[in-house]
Amino acid sequence: MKDSIAGDHSQQQRLLFRLEPVPFESPRGYLCRTAHAHGYRSPWWLTELAGIRRGGWEREDRALRLAHVLRLDAPEWLHMCYRPVKGRGRFERRFFLGQVIGANHLNYGHPRACPECLRESAVWWAMWDLKLTTACPIHRCRLIDRCWACHQRLSWHRQAVHECRCGADLRKAKPVAAESNLVIVNTAIFRAAGFRWDDWKTNAQASFPSVVADLGLDGLLRLIQFLGSSQEQGILRRTQARAFAELSRASEIGIAAARLLIDWPLSFRKMLKCKVPKVESVATLNFHEIFGNFYRHLFCALPRTEFGFLHEAFENFVMEDWQGVVRGQHRWFSTAIRKNTAWMAAAEGEELAGIHSQRLGALVRKGDLDGLFVKYGPRTECWIRRNSLVRWIAMRETELSRYMPRPEAIRTLGLKHDTLMSVAQSGTIRYVSGAEKFLLGHGYYFLREDVLRVKHAFESAAVKARPYSNPGEVIALRHALKNYLGRAVGLPSVIRAVVEGKLVPVAYTKRFRGITGYLFRSEELRRYRPVQTEMPPGGFLNYREAARVLGTGTVVVRSLVAHCVFNTPNEYRCGLAKLIPAEDVQRFAAQYVDATILAKSVGETIASVCRYLRQSGTPILDVAIPQKGHKIFLLRKIAAKVKIPPARAQLSILGLKPQA
Repeated sequence: MKDSIAGDHSQQQRLLFRLEPVPFESPRGYLCRTAHAHGYRSPWWLTELAGIRRGGWEREDRALRLAHVLRLDAPEWLHMCYRPVKGRGRFERRFFLGQVIGANHLNYGHPRACPECLRESAVWWAMWDLKLTTACPIHRCRLIDRCWACHQRLSWHRQAVHECRCGADLRKAKPVAAESNLVIVNTAIFRAAGFRWDDWKTNAQASFPSVVADLGLDGLLRLIQFLGSSQEQGILRRTQARAFAELSRASEIGIAAARLLIDWPLSFRKMLKCKVPKVESVATLNFHEIFGNFYRHLFCALPRTEFGFLHEAFENFVMEDWQGVVRGQHRWFSTAIRKNTAWMAAAEGEELAGIHSQRLGALVRKGDLDGLFVKYGPRTECWIRRNSLVRWIAMRETELSRYMPRPEAIRTLGLKHDTLMSVAQSGTIRYVSGAEKFLLGHGYYFLREDVLRVKHAFESAAVKARPYSNPGEVIALRHALKNYLGRAVGLPSVIRAVVEGKLVPVAYTKRFRGITGYLFRSEELRRYRPVQTEMPPGGFLNYREAARVLGTGTVVVRSLVAHCVFNTPNEYRCGLAKLIPAEDVQRFAAQYVDATILAKSVGETIASVCRYLRQSGTPILDVAIPQKGHKIFLLRKIAAKVKIPPARAQLSILGLKPQA
């Protein structure tokens, strides 16, 4: 039989009879049982009958030849074999009892057995070929991988399933009771594989989370492998084939995994906490050094779509229990998780708080925020405790609600920026700087209570709107501000007087916005002019008011001042109207009369009247007006006596010849 012919099925030798396979039986166990039934000393004889001199008999082409020798149907034998999966990664995945699992979960080199199961039936169960199967959930005992007589490792190249290569009967081995956690995890593995017995006496899987029951065999094995190995201080490896091949090591992994799954997720988070070293400062904790390998293995080998409960438990630990910073992008974390860790970088805080990261660093140094500075290589990063920043933002919003931003205050009072700032700097309206208070932006914020008090003080007069064009007996606050009040002293004084009830508007015009549209009596507003000299009894007049008294224009008044006819106070400041003592204007109006009025009274032109007055030697006040000529005034007593002849009569009187 050793020289069997390989080739076509018709040329291969076949066994004398067919041995019926048992459901859930291992293909190696079936070969061992078949070899014993036909009197062969080793299963190798059967592979050589099929022309297979070396390993790889589970490949589909070789398995078909072996099925012919065993007198089995091809689909029947292929279903039993752990053949590679076709397609990409076919050498890393294998069929196992109708499911696809990773090839690293299969135990080829050192088979295991349950003495109690062998006493009931000499069948090698397929479940014993899994590396993580270390106990029998039916008899609640540990599997054996060594002979009780020779103490050598078991091999599948033996004469019978229940015999060692030394000839010892494995059924005589004394079983060792398995721990409850080991029974629980092996029960879950058996059930995930579809292995059922009606007389199972344990229902231990009910202690696991309900999501574990929804996992397939491959997912469950990966979960047990990950949880059982994650408690080590060493590096997690993707396969860890050698470690799982050891029965004792596989048992430790199963017990550790069951311990975490039974009290899920409290025990899992407790295990993660134990990995964190005790340090004096959280700045020395490095997430990458402690959980870098764990993190990478979890998010690469155990996808979220299948192991969402595991990802959720780890992310909850990072959010609630991890006290250090989490640097880097961490692309596997969801956005919600990245934004809920205990610490945030200053750049993230800048987006959340709406202020520059350097200002956040200043708040940390000042002690307003709980943060730390961590040095990474040549640069230093600022990290802020998230709940501290959230509390600070809430306090800032509370503080900000008391203040009104500059644009809103401008709309409320109808004042321009410079005017509003002058009023605020005078103390009439309290304000803060955004840069000083670390509010939104670098502008100014005005106390809402003060702004609304000013607005309500003007509105409480309940005056009606009326037409208004130019100042007269009444003047709009806008004109008074521009003419003589000024925004630094006069306007704040008027506003305070209105708030205190000492000054009341008489009307309102829609021509100007806000409080600048309220009309006041001109005499009342004159009292609030900002002058540093002693106020004369009659007060002051600006150029426009003086021109109205004299019945002329402001350019004439300006020229009279230039000719020192009128004197102005020395406290003039830019932005304020030039003032003239009212007594001087009234005295001049009482003494002098405009030559224009004289010309109208006699019905002559102003040119002929001025020519006559100059050539006749009449005392006059001749005021030069730049780019406009001259303006002539006469004393009223002289104007009453002078007789202006007609224009033609003037020529003869003055000795002039009329023009042709």
